[in-house]
Amino acid sequence: MKNLSYRSVLTGIFTLWAGCFATGAALADCSLSPKFTFTHEEIGELKVFSDPDTKAIAFASQMQVNTDGAPDSYHPDDIGITHICNGVSVGANCTWKPKCLTDFNQAKAEHFKGPTKICFFAMATDAKGIPIIQGPTDPKAGYFVSTTALHQPGENLRTPQAQLDSNTVNFAVIPGNWQRSGNPGPKLGDFGVAYRRSNGKSAFFVIGDTGPKNKLGEGSVALHQALGNDPFMDRFGVRRARKGIGNRDVVYLLFPNTAQPGQKFDTANIDRIGGEQLQKFGGIERLQECSGLLAK
Repeated sequence: MKNLSYRSVLTGIFTLWAGCFATGAALADCSLSPKFTFTHEEIGELKVFSDPDTKAIAFASQMQVNTDGAPDSYHPDDIGITHICNGVSVGANCTWKPKCLTDFNQAKAEHFKGPTKICFFAMATDAKGIPIIQGPTDPKAGYFVSTTALHQPGENLRTPQAQLDSNTVNFAVIPGNWQRSGNPGPKLGDFGVAYRRSNGKSAFFVIGDTGPKNKLGEGSVALHQALGNDPFMDRFGVRRARKGIGNRDVVYLLFPNTAQPGQKFDTANIDRIGGEQLQKFGGIERLQECSGLLAK
Protein backbone atom coordinates (compact mmCIF):
# COMPACT_ATOMS: atom_id res chain seq x y z
CA MET A 1 0.00 0.00 0.00
CA LYS A 2 2.87 2.35 0.78
CA ASN A 3 4.31 1.97 -2.74
CA LEU A 4 0.89 2.38 -4.28
CA SER A 5 0.31 5.57 -2.29
CA TYR A 6 3.69 6.97 -3.36
CA ARG A 7 2.94 6.14 -6.99
CA SER A 8 -0.42 7.84 -6.67
CA VAL A 9 1.21 11.00 -5.36
CA LEU A 10 3.63 11.03 -8.29
CA THR A 11 0.75 10.50 -10.70
CA GLY A 12 -1.11 13.41 -9.13
CA ILE A 13 1.93 15.68 -9.45
CA PHE A 14 2.40 14.73 -13.08
CA THR A 15 -1.29 15.31 -13.82
CA LEU A 16 -1.13 18.75 -12.21
CA TRP A 17 2.01 19.64 -14.20
CA ALA A 18 0.43 18.43 -17.45
CA GLY A 19 -2.66 20.49 -16.75
CA CYS A 20 -0.56 23.60 -16.20
CA PHE A 21 1.34 22.96 -19.40
CA ALA A 22 -1.88 22.59 -21.35
CA THR A 23 -3.18 25.95 -20.09
CA GLY A 24 0.09 27.70 -20.87
CA ALA A 25 1.23 28.21 -17.26
CA ALA A 26 4.32 26.07 -17.80
CA LEU A 27 5.37 28.25 -20.73
CA ALA A 28 6.08 31.27 -18.52
CA ASP A 29 9.84 30.54 -18.50
CA CYS A 30 10.12 30.27 -22.28
CA SER A 31 11.17 33.95 -22.40
CA LEU A 32 10.89 34.48 -26.14
CA SER A 33 9.86 37.94 -27.30
CA PRO A 34 7.25 38.58 -30.02
CA LYS A 35 8.99 40.04 -33.07
CA PHE A 36 6.34 40.37 -35.76
CA THR A 37 3.32 38.63 -37.26
CA PHE A 38 3.70 36.91 -40.62
CA THR A 39 0.56 36.61 -42.74
CA HIS A 40 0.73 33.20 -44.39
CA GLU A 41 -1.30 32.84 -47.58
CA GLU A 42 -2.56 29.38 -46.66
CA ILE A 43 -2.77 29.11 -42.87
CA GLY A 44 -3.23 32.69 -41.65
CA GLU A 45 -1.23 34.67 -39.14
CA LEU A 46 1.96 33.20 -37.67
CA LYS A 47 3.62 34.79 -34.68
CA VAL A 48 7.39 35.08 -35.08
CA PHE A 49 9.46 35.30 -31.89
CA SER A 50 13.08 36.09 -31.06
CA ASP A 51 15.33 35.01 -28.21
CA PRO A 52 16.70 38.08 -26.38
CA ASP A 53 20.02 36.38 -25.62
CA THR A 54 20.97 34.45 -28.77
CA LYS A 55 18.82 36.45 -31.25
CA ALA A 56 17.45 33.16 -32.60
CA ILE A 57 14.19 33.42 -34.56
CA ALA A 58 11.37 30.98 -33.80
CA PHE A 59 7.93 30.23 -35.21
CA ALA A 60 5.60 27.30 -35.85
CA SER A 61 4.17 26.55 -39.28
CA GLN A 62 3.47 23.80 -41.76
CA MET A 63 6.21 22.24 -43.88
CA GLN A 64 5.60 21.99 -47.58
CA VAL A 65 8.06 20.17 -49.87
CA ASN A 66 10.81 21.89 -51.82
CA THR A 67 12.54 19.54 -54.28
CA ASP A 68 14.75 22.19 -55.89
CA GLY A 69 18.35 21.08 -56.27
CA ALA A 70 17.41 17.42 -56.59
CA PRO A 71 18.77 15.97 -59.85
CA ASP A 72 15.41 14.29 -60.53
CA SER A 73 13.29 17.34 -59.73
CA TYR A 74 12.33 18.53 -63.24
CA HIS A 75 12.21 16.76 -66.61
CA PRO A 76 11.31 18.04 -70.11
CA ASP A 77 8.56 15.38 -70.27
CA ASP A 78 7.26 16.36 -66.81
CA ILE A 79 8.17 13.08 -65.14
CA GLY A 80 10.26 14.64 -62.37
CA ILE A 81 9.38 14.53 -58.70
CA THR A 82 7.93 18.05 -59.07
CA HIS A 83 5.44 19.23 -61.68
CA ILE A 84 7.19 21.36 -64.28
CA CYS A 85 4.85 24.32 -63.68
CA ASN A 86 6.25 24.64 -60.16
CA GLY A 87 9.56 25.90 -61.56
CA VAL A 88 8.69 28.06 -64.56
CA SER A 89 6.80 31.22 -65.46
CA VAL A 90 5.09 32.07 -68.73
CA GLY A 91 5.06 35.03 -71.10
CA ALA A 92 7.05 38.20 -71.64
CA ASN A 93 6.36 39.31 -68.06
CA CYS A 94 7.29 35.92 -66.58
CA THR A 95 3.93 35.34 -64.93
CA TRP A 96 3.58 32.17 -62.87
CA LYS A 97 0.48 30.09 -63.46
CA PRO A 98 -0.31 26.62 -62.09
CA LYS A 99 -1.50 25.25 -65.45
CA CYS A 100 1.41 25.98 -67.76
CA LEU A 101 1.74 22.74 -69.73
CA THR A 102 0.23 24.00 -72.98
CA ASP A 103 2.64 26.93 -73.06
CA PHE A 104 5.55 24.82 -71.87
CA ASN A 105 5.04 22.10 -74.46
CA GLN A 106 4.73 24.68 -77.22
CA ALA A 107 7.98 26.32 -76.10
CA LYS A 108 9.64 22.91 -75.96
CA ALA A 109 8.53 22.20 -79.54
CA GLU A 110 10.24 25.48 -80.45
CA HIS A 111 13.39 24.24 -78.64
CA PHE A 112 12.88 27.15 -76.26
CA LYS A 113 14.08 29.49 -79.00
CA GLY A 114 10.74 30.50 -80.52
CA PRO A 115 8.06 33.09 -79.73
CA THR A 116 6.56 31.20 -76.77
CA LYS A 117 8.33 32.69 -73.76
CA ILE A 118 9.13 30.51 -70.73
CA CYS A 119 11.11 31.84 -67.75
CA PHE A 120 13.00 29.19 -65.79
CA PHE A 121 13.39 30.31 -62.17
CA ALA A 122 14.11 26.88 -60.64
CA MET A 123 16.33 25.49 -63.41
CA ALA A 124 19.75 26.50 -64.72
CA THR A 125 19.87 28.14 -68.13
CA ASP A 126 22.64 29.06 -70.54
CA ALA A 127 23.50 32.60 -71.60
CA LYS A 128 20.54 32.62 -74.01
CA GLY A 129 18.01 31.52 -71.39
CA ILE A 130 17.73 27.95 -72.69
CA PRO A 131 17.42 25.35 -69.90
CA ILE A 132 20.39 23.07 -69.34
CA ILE A 133 19.79 19.32 -69.52
CA GLN A 134 22.00 16.94 -67.59
CA GLY A 135 24.42 14.85 -69.63
CA PRO A 136 25.50 11.21 -69.36
CA THR A 137 28.04 11.90 -66.60
CA ASP A 138 25.57 13.84 -64.44
CA PRO A 139 23.41 12.27 -61.71
CA LYS A 140 20.18 12.19 -63.79
CA ALA A 141 20.86 12.33 -67.53
CA GLY A 142 17.98 13.87 -69.46
CA TYR A 143 16.62 15.88 -66.54
CA PHE A 144 16.94 19.64 -66.19
CA VAL A 145 19.54 21.04 -63.79
CA SER A 146 17.35 22.10 -60.86
CA THR A 147 18.81 24.97 -58.84
CA THR A 148 18.83 26.30 -55.30
CA ALA A 149 19.56 29.86 -54.19
CA LEU A 150 22.41 28.62 -51.99
CA HIS A 151 25.26 26.76 -53.69
CA GLN A 152 27.95 24.33 -52.74
CA PRO A 153 31.29 26.18 -52.70
CA GLY A 154 33.74 25.92 -55.59
CA GLU A 155 31.33 24.41 -58.13
CA ASN A 156 30.12 25.60 -61.53
CA LEU A 157 26.75 27.23 -60.80
CA ARG A 158 25.14 25.67 -63.87
CA THR A 159 25.83 22.09 -62.78
CA PRO A 160 23.94 19.71 -60.46
CA GLN A 161 27.01 19.52 -58.22
CA ALA A 162 26.64 23.21 -57.29
CA GLN A 163 23.11 22.79 -55.93
CA LEU A 164 21.87 21.58 -52.56
CA ASP A 165 20.37 18.20 -53.43
CA SER A 166 16.94 18.17 -51.82
CA ASN A 167 17.07 14.37 -51.62
CA THR A 168 20.17 14.34 -49.42
CA VAL A 169 20.65 17.79 -47.81
CA ASN A 170 18.49 19.07 -44.96
CA PHE A 171 17.53 22.59 -45.94
CA ALA A 172 14.68 24.98 -45.21
CA VAL A 173 13.27 27.87 -47.24
CA ILE A 174 12.73 31.51 -46.30
CA PRO A 175 10.64 34.09 -48.19
CA GLY A 176 12.67 35.82 -50.88
CA ASN A 177 12.04 39.27 -49.43
CA TRP A 178 13.69 38.23 -46.15
CA GLN A 179 16.93 37.68 -48.03
CA ARG A 180 16.69 41.05 -49.80
CA SER A 181 15.36 43.21 -46.98
CA GLY A 182 18.71 44.01 -45.38
CA ASN A 183 17.05 43.74 -41.97
CA PRO A 184 18.61 41.65 -39.18
CA GLY A 185 17.41 38.10 -39.35
CA PRO A 186 18.03 34.74 -41.00
CA LYS A 187 19.61 34.71 -44.45
CA LEU A 188 20.77 32.09 -46.93
CA GLY A 189 23.50 29.94 -45.42
CA ASP A 190 22.37 30.41 -41.83
CA PHE A 191 21.53 27.32 -39.80
CA GLY A 192 18.56 26.12 -37.79
CA VAL A 193 16.70 23.22 -36.25
CA ALA A 194 13.18 21.92 -36.90
CA TYR A 195 11.12 20.15 -34.24
CA ARG A 196 7.96 18.23 -35.13
CA ARG A 197 5.47 18.48 -32.31
CA SER A 198 3.35 15.45 -33.20
CA ASN A 199 6.15 12.87 -33.04
CA GLY A 200 9.01 14.59 -31.16
CA LYS A 201 11.50 14.26 -34.03
CA SER A 202 14.02 17.03 -34.70
CA ALA A 203 16.61 17.75 -37.38
CA PHE A 204 19.19 20.42 -38.12
CA PHE A 205 19.14 22.27 -41.43
CA VAL A 206 20.72 25.07 -43.43
CA ILE A 207 18.64 27.83 -45.02
CA GLY A 208 19.19 26.77 -48.61
CA ASP A 209 16.54 28.35 -50.81
CA THR A 210 14.07 31.22 -51.09
CA GLY A 211 10.37 31.13 -51.84
CA PRO A 212 7.26 33.31 -52.15
CA LYS A 213 6.99 36.33 -49.86
CA ASN A 214 3.61 35.18 -48.51
CA LYS A 215 4.57 31.65 -47.45
CA LEU A 216 6.69 30.48 -44.52
CA GLY A 217 7.39 26.82 -43.82
CA GLU A 218 9.02 24.69 -46.47
CA GLY A 219 11.77 22.08 -46.41
CA SER A 220 13.75 19.70 -48.57
CA VAL A 221 12.85 16.08 -49.16
CA ALA A 222 15.65 15.04 -46.81
CA LEU A 223 14.39 17.33 -44.04
CA HIS A 224 10.88 15.91 -44.36
CA GLN A 225 12.22 12.39 -44.07
CA ALA A 226 14.34 13.31 -41.05
CA LEU A 227 11.15 14.54 -39.36
CA GLY A 228 9.34 11.28 -40.11
CA ASN A 229 7.36 12.34 -43.18
CA ASP A 230 7.52 10.50 -46.49
CA PRO A 231 6.57 13.25 -48.98
CA PHE A 232 6.26 10.97 -52.02
CA MET A 233 2.98 9.92 -53.53
CA ASP A 234 1.69 8.67 -56.85
CA ARG A 235 0.14 11.50 -58.85
CA PHE A 236 -1.51 10.43 -62.11
CA GLY A 237 1.08 7.68 -62.52
CA VAL A 238 4.09 9.89 -61.71
CA ARG A 239 6.06 9.76 -58.45
CA ARG A 240 5.81 13.25 -56.95
CA ALA A 241 7.03 14.80 -53.71
CA ARG A 242 3.85 16.56 -52.59
CA LYS A 243 2.81 15.38 -49.13
CA GLY A 244 3.67 18.02 -46.55
CA ILE A 245 3.44 18.27 -42.76
CA GLY A 246 0.33 19.95 -41.36
CA ASN A 247 -0.52 23.31 -39.91
CA ARG A 248 1.79 24.46 -37.07
CA ASP A 249 3.12 20.96 -36.45
CA VAL A 250 6.71 22.06 -37.15
CA VAL A 251 8.58 24.48 -34.91
CA TYR A 252 11.45 26.25 -36.66
CA LEU A 253 14.38 27.77 -34.78
CA LEU A 254 16.69 29.84 -37.02
CA PHE A 255 20.11 31.14 -36.04
CA PRO A 256 20.95 34.45 -37.81
CA ASN A 257 24.55 35.32 -38.69
CA THR A 258 25.77 31.73 -38.51
CA ALA A 259 26.60 31.32 -42.21
CA GLN A 260 30.17 30.18 -42.81
CA PRO A 261 31.42 30.98 -46.34
CA GLY A 262 33.37 28.17 -47.99
CA GLN A 263 31.74 25.48 -45.84
CA LYS A 264 30.42 22.42 -47.67
CA PHE A 265 26.76 21.83 -46.92
CA ASP A 266 26.61 18.20 -45.90
CA THR A 267 25.06 16.34 -42.99
CA ALA A 268 28.19 16.45 -40.84
CA ASN A 269 28.66 20.22 -41.08
CA ILE A 270 24.97 21.03 -40.77
CA ASP A 271 24.61 18.86 -37.66
CA ARG A 272 27.81 20.21 -36.10
CA ILE A 273 27.07 23.91 -36.57
CA GLY A 274 23.36 23.55 -35.87
CA GLY A 275 24.09 21.54 -32.73
CA GLU A 276 26.48 24.20 -31.43
CA GLN A 277 23.86 26.91 -31.90
CA LEU A 278 21.08 24.85 -30.33
CA GLN A 279 23.18 24.34 -27.20
CA LYS A 280 23.67 28.11 -26.92
CA PHE A 281 19.90 28.50 -27.11
CA GLY A 282 19.36 26.01 -24.30
CA GLY A 283 19.08 22.68 -26.04
CA ILE A 284 16.18 20.80 -27.53
CA GLU A 285 14.51 20.78 -24.10
CA ARG A 286 14.02 24.55 -24.20
CA LEU A 287 12.67 24.39 -27.75
CA GLN A 288 10.20 21.70 -26.67
CA GLU A 289 9.17 23.86 -23.72
CA CYS A 290 8.50 26.79 -26.06
CA SER A 291 6.68 24.80 -28.73
CA GLY A 292 3.24 25.29 -27.22
CA LEU A 293 3.65 29.06 -27.12
CA LEU A 294 4.93 29.16 -30.69
CA ALA A 295 2.06 27.08 -32.05
CA LYS A 296 -0.72 29.25 -30.63
